[in-house]
Amino acid sequence: MRMTKLYVRFYKSFNYNYERKAAPNATRREWEDFEGRWFPHVTVELDPSITAIVGANESGKSHLLDAIEILASGDGIERGNFCRYSEFYSVAKNQMHSPEFGGEFEIISEAAGNALTDVLSRPLRLGDRFRLFRPGSGQPFILYGEGDTPTPVTPAVLAAVCGALPQVYRLDTGVALPDSIPISYLAGRAPTWLQQREQRASLWDLIFGGGITTPNQVTEHASEILSIINGGDADPNSATGKQRELGRKLLIDVCGIDQRAFDDLAGAMKEGHEGQVNGLIQRMNNEIARNLNLARWWTQDREFKLLLSPREHELCFTIRDRTDTDYSFQERSRGLQYFLSYYVQLLAHQRPTDRHEILLMDEPDAYLSSSGQQDLLRILEQYAQPEDGSRRDQVVYVTHSPFLINRNAAHRIRVIEKGREDEGTRVVRDATKNHYEPLRTSLGSFVAETAFIGGSNLFVEGLADQVLLAGMSSLLRGDGGSFLRTLDLNEVTIVPAGSASSIPYLVYLARGRDQVRPPCAVLLDGDAAGIDAQKTLRRGGARQKPVIDDKFVIRVDTWAADAALTIPANVTVEEAEDLVPPAVAVEAARAYARRFLDLSANDADKLQESDLIAALGTSGSLWDSLAEAFTACFDGHIDKVGFAKEVITWAHAAQASTPRPSALEHLRANFAALIAHVALMLRAAAEQEAASRRDNRLRRLVNGFLQDHPTGLRREQALQLLEDITFALDDSGASDQPRLVVAQLRRDHKLDSDPMEQVPDFEKFTDGVKSIPYQQRLHDQHEGATVS
Repeated sequence: MRMTKLYVRFYKSFNYNYERKAAPNATRREWEDFEGRWFPHVTVELDPSITAIVGANESGKSHLLDAIEILASGDGIERGNFCRYSEFYSVAKNQMHSPEFGGEFEIISEAAGNALTDVLSRPLRLGDRFRLFRPGSGQPFILYGEGDTPTPVTPAVLAAVCGALPQVYRLDTGVALPDSIPISYLAGRAPTWLQQREQRASLWDLIFGGGITTPNQVTEHASEILSIINGGDADPNSATGKQRELGRKLLIDVCGIDQRAFDDLAGAMKEGHEGQVNGLIQRMNNEIARNLNLARWWTQDREFKLLLSPREHELCFTIRDRTDTDYSFQERSRGLQYFLSYYVQLLAHQRPTDRHEILLMDEPDAYLSSSGQQDLLRILEQYAQPEDGSRRDQVVYVTHSPFLINRNAAHRIRVIEKGREDEGTRVVRDATKNHYEPLRTSLGSFVAETAFIGGSNLFVEGLADQVLLAGMSSLLRGDGGSFLRTLDLNEVTIVPAGSASSIPYLVYLARGRDQVRPPCAVLLDGDAAGIDAQKTLRRGGARQKPVIDDKFVIRVDTWAADAALTIPANVTVEEAEDLVPPAVAVEAARAYARRFLDLSANDADKLQESDLIAALGTSGSLWDSLAEAFTACFDGHIDKVGFAKEVITWAHAAQASTPRPSALEHLRANFAALIAHVALMLRAAAEQEAASRRDNRLRRLVNGFLQDHPTGLRREQALQLLEDITFALDDSGASDQPRLVVAQLRRDHKLDSDPMEQVPDFEKFTDGVKSIPYQQRLHDQHEGATVS
């Protein structure tokens, strides 16, 4: 079973749905009445997998998470949480009330349907929905349909129903992995003062720093000494206690290390058996690496490792990065510590086997970098919908970070904001359909248009291009489209330039001033302005040096000439709008007329597909012809961005219909071809930049070696050079051949022995180092043909 809607009324910042009450065509339902008057609940629709609650500070985001917990458990329905700016907030006799909660649930397993059928004596089958309400201090009730009369439920029936509802699990976003953890605690014993470094340090400071040398001085300081010895933080609910328990879960529950191994480790350390200590620590670190698989999730460093290091009575967590250097948590960002905490909590959590689950997270972005937030998003995707298809759980989290929003799935975003005076918190309807506009206030940034925040950038001429490409890519991905042939909007930033003439300058800003250049591609229209922009990009800037490879500049008309498209014969493809089938273009134009010109459906339907075909003539632009037909029919102007939004809105609605319109399939096929080509060019640009950075760094190392060591060097210096070269290589196949050459040089010149001796056969060693930057080219030549 999964939760599809949350209903809240008179709870903290949530008063009631004042917008729905003010709507002239809203339907009043009996169960929404309170004290004989109509006060509809604030309703939040939950996504089947992941819901992102976005809002400014103090907007009530976290209250929604609390409401889900209260609904599921029944705990926390307190008068003290009644909305204080409600007209019903009172201290008068018989006029004090409690907040109200409700939820809509969908049956997604036959077992749950059968169980509830027995409990409720009413048939509930796969796909059926019902609502459960906890109306403050009143009796809980169930609704089976919109207009049904509430059916009260007894405590016994309520308990049985709640036992079938999704289990709620709230991840603690305020606890981080500890820097160290007492070995005795891992072995199952309560840590004493001796096993806790803070108390040991305090006692040593008092005794030796305070100059306690006589029995009388010991007696004088006895209370202080006892306070230190007995002052260990044993409370499991304290911050230290929670961190310590999280460390235990990591090592024992997640990594599966036997508790007795820590007893063995403590004994070996006490007896000074260093070999056994090292062996145990090595095996423990192997289990950590095997069970955490951090290389998959922490993209900032694929060679990152979490390790244990033994101290006197503790195990310390250390980090080894791609430089093969070890760091403590204090030497790295807190974000890594908290990322590991969230990851460990999810791995250690035992999900129920007899029902589904709702995972709640309150602002997990607080400590994470932008990249860390993107990594966390991927973990949440895997948690909600595992790749093996074993579960279908839900995740609900609140955030005010643009980096914790999956722009490939804008339909998951719920924007909330607080109204004025007694209005309370409201849910912004259709937030993402308005070009992410309501997120301005909530996030403090325009997430759909923030340039250069992604790993790659696609420059387009205008906002309409951005809306069409982002919207169609999300639609294709959401319907099972290939990730390789669509745009990952969390990694790719679509940058609207405002005009074709502005693109060369923006590309220069992105790529022309720094050594580290982001991969970029450009999409231009095939009109005169687009052709001129391409010529400018080819000429380059003031130094006449292009800042982007011409193959990454895509002109729609030249691309379309070789693409398999479903386009009417009289449409000349020069821009993205020309890929929209005439039937879809007319539907979008009608919707625009209804929304913007405030026309009735009958008046908007006056625009016919035949009008567009007539305006097209024998050959022309679909957009120009549509604008002409629109003006002739309605005596008004149609905006390009508004049209693009209506196309995407229609496509989403059509995709949910049965059967799907044939025009939708043509729309999908046309944009799928363009988006796949753009995605391919962006991947190629990223690979080219990675190769360029790798080659530049290799050449710097090689040139520095040649300049600094013209006649010879010691073996330890040569070994350091080869290690630096290895660190400069990435994980791509292009680095395999250089690694082989490095290993061969290391063996041939015996660099692992006699470090202070000179490198033998220095000329041959120099030739080998010089060849490293060329290894990939030589390898590619061998792949294609025999090199003579």
